[in-house]
Amino acid sequence: MKLNVFIHCFVFFINIRLCKCKDYTNYALFNVLPVERYQLEFLQNLEKLKYINVMFWTKPARLHNNVQILVSPNEINLFKERLNHFNLNGTLLTNNIQKLFNTQKVTSYTRMKVESFSWNTYHNLEGIYQWMTDIAKEYSDKVHLTAVGLSAEGREILALEFLNPKAKSTVIVEGTMHGNEWITTEFVTYLIYHIAKADKARNTKLQQVAKKFRWIMIPVANPDGYVYSMQSDRLWRKNRNHLGLHSQIGVDLNRNFDYNFCSHDSSNNTNHDNYCGPKPFSEPETQAIANYLEKIQNREKLNFYFSFHAYGQKIIVPYSDRIKHLENFSEMENYGKQAILQMYKLYGIKYGVGTIYDTYGYRSAGDSVSWVKKTYKVKYALTFYLRDNGTYGYALPPEMIQPACKEMLVGLMEVMTARHKHKMKLIFTAVILFISASECFSKKYHNYTLYRGIPVSEEHLSFFKNLSELYNANFWREPGLVYRPIEFTIPPEKKMFFTHHAMREGIYYTTLMEDVQSAFDMQTVTSYIRRNMASFDWMSYFRLGDIYDWLKDLSHQYHDRVHIKSIGKSLEKRDILAVEVRLPYSKNKPKVIVEGGIHAREWISVAFVTYFLHEIVLSPESNNTALKLAAAKFQWYFVPVLNPDGYEYTHVKDRLYRKNMNGVDLNRNFGIEFGGIGTSSNKYSEIYCGKNAFSEPESAAMENYVKSLSSKLQYYFAFHSYGQYLIIPYAYSSLHLDNFNEVHKMGMFAAKEIEKRYRTMYTVGTAYDTIGYMTSGVSACWVKKSFNVPYVVIFELRDNGRHGFALPPKEILPTCYETMDGIVSLLNPNSNEKIEKTRHVNGEARVDKMMDSIVILWNVLFFIIVRFY
Repeated sequence: MKLNVFIHCFVFFINIRLCKCKDYTNYALFNVLPVERYQLEFLQNLEKLKYINVMFWTKPARLHNNVQILVSPNEINLFKERLNHFNLNGTLLTNNIQKLFNTQKVTSYTRMKVESFSWNTYHNLEGIYQWMTDIAKEYSDKVHLTAVGLSAEGREILALEFLNPKAKSTVIVEGTMHGNEWITTEFVTYLIYHIAKADKARNTKLQQVAKKFRWIMIPVANPDGYVYSMQSDRLWRKNRNHLGLHSQIGVDLNRNFDYNFCSHDSSNNTNHDNYCGPKPFSEPETQAIANYLEKIQNREKLNFYFSFHAYGQKIIVPYSDRIKHLENFSEMENYGKQAILQMYKLYGIKYGVGTIYDTYGYRSAGDSVSWVKKTYKVKYALTFYLRDNGTYGYALPPEMIQPACKEMLVGLMEVMTARHKHKMKLIFTAVILFISASECFSKKYHNYTLYRGIPVSEEHLSFFKNLSELYNANFWREPGLVYRPIEFTIPPEKKMFFTHHAMREGIYYTTLMEDVQSAFDMQTVTSYIRRNMASFDWMSYFRLGDIYDWLKDLSHQYHDRVHIKSIGKSLEKRDILAVEVRLPYSKNKPKVIVEGGIHAREWISVAFVTYFLHEIVLSPESNNTALKLAAAKFQWYFVPVLNPDGYEYTHVKDRLYRKNMNGVDLNRNFGIEFGGIGTSSNKYSEIYCGKNAFSEPESAAMENYVKSLSSKLQYYFAFHSYGQYLIIPYAYSSLHLDNFNEVHKMGMFAAKEIEKRYRTMYTVGTAYDTIGYMTSGVSACWVKKSFNVPYVVIFELRDNGRHGFALPPKEILPTCYETMDGIVSLLNPNSNEKIEKTRHVNGEARVDKMMDSIVILWNVLFFIIVRFY
């Protein structure tokens, strides 16, 4: 024993002499968001070629996924220049990562004081092993300490085995396969402590799993890498398999298992972080774990294997190398969803669930969990990625250790108990669901089908108009004119009757979505972290409370520019918030009002208005000269969610709800041609206009607010979805009234600007010109008519019907980018005039009257393409 200690001390002494601790002073951590293919390719080549000294904390795998990159101080200017060259949006998370590493306090453990081991700091390997020894001694009747094997440098890989003769199956928990993932060590020790003390805990789920299963915990699967990350290089990931005394060669242990070895996200280059090793199980650590599992499997039933990693806030279902979902994926995804819901309730931290490909966009191989599941047919095998989502990454502060451990314990217990509910409890739950469904649970659209129809005659048009009555159809895009597309959902019990009827009538229709609920489930809703502005990132949708919290933080951070006020209360007494942006020298300038969220289900409307607000607030620092000039010319007023009750209702009760909570379509309730064409007096109609103009608290609040700002009001923008239209008042008339021609010309330029970025095509005109029908009581029309506002435009944002109200989160930012291009064009009409003259000189002028014919032709072609796709 003394000789062994002497050898360890001698090796440690030599290593200290030969290797100075790597210093990351002034290394900057950036968050980069690729939204174009060429931007993603640049990042992927940057990772491969290493022509800039950077370290990827998350891999550049797919568009619209955040990538965290650590950049050395000597390369920062070059890195920023490259970002600028590729039009990449890079957010600086910290300009000195070493400062954050320095806050990651590491403490030693005091022997024989088990309770002194707290989860407010990180712990060194010696302290962890001493604490494990003391736990085994204190609970000697139920805990046994064993060595699984030895590491490359001769350190023991320790496991704590809980003795449970009544257990029917075994759970193995593995942590710190990667040396730099300190939070995983803390969680596994936290789990050990709570399983050991489960009989005295008030947590019934914890008691249940402690009694029912035999637990085996390996807190540090890579002890050499863990020690090296604390003593020499905080970001060291691999093991320490030396080829020579001075070498730093190591193997990524989670690429070294015999599962599709070295095929995906693995490297044969010894210098790479994901070096897979010369062959499967080449490393003593992976070989030790494999041998240990074989012994366990031979004598007892192994039903659970859990591996903990950092960071990313994900629950990963095997298999790592597959795009398709295999074996019991659906079951595990279901348990994962239940777990992340319970975790969210604790601190409001959002986790994701799926395969590696689902969640990150790439495939990997050689990982422990996939190998265990495949080799030993372990039914419940999962990888958990702990906090955070990239703001700190591997530099997770000590104050976040305990919250991260608590929420992960809740999630793990939920995963393990979700399938063990008593039958009577299930029956009782079903009864409660039946009684309370209308009040407490959200409406689901499983097997509701989204169809697109193209009426080619007035008879066909009449058929579509009667679908609501006949087949309980919900129109996503209502019937208008012949040859204009119509989108609608049909409930599963009505589909057969609808299709037979349509066939008899010779109706042209095609299926866009077989199961609408599946598309809604993909519309991820993320939580905003207070005082962490970067967590509001337009890569997911957000609930009303999160939006309001973000607005408050925006006001606090830019207190000289952003001012929030409540313009009134909704029917359910929620505040209707308005945001005034006061840029330098904006006093007494013309005003712009921006309205969003008047229709509850149009989530992209709310998302864009918050993005628009953010861009205006930050415009003084923007590199976009056109945006900066446009923003400086006006006073700005935003109402991001005019219908807060309805918006919240779509998140918790019915995703397709459109009106306010009094059943009124607020965009039919304004005082212009009230109750006229395109409205209904039937309260159950989607276009019910209400008892009288401004009968609703939301529309009345907007009326008063616009009146208070009507002096010098030059622009009014209202954002809706969907259809990709720029609609010019008046919606109740087919005539081109007031300054229609002027605004139409501006709109055509804006549409061309929108098209340049992603080839997204917008149609410009009145509601009748574009959608094909007329309507009354519209907010934007009332504003224009009442206050003679020159420039009023209604935007119907993405898309053209493929997704409709189920627009995926990956399309939020592209929608925002392209729409801002159009907005900036509208705000700079003088620049458009110059372009117009140039186009005429070059003989490139277009005849705008051709647009209607082109739109009709496009709709028919689109229908044909979709039908035969």
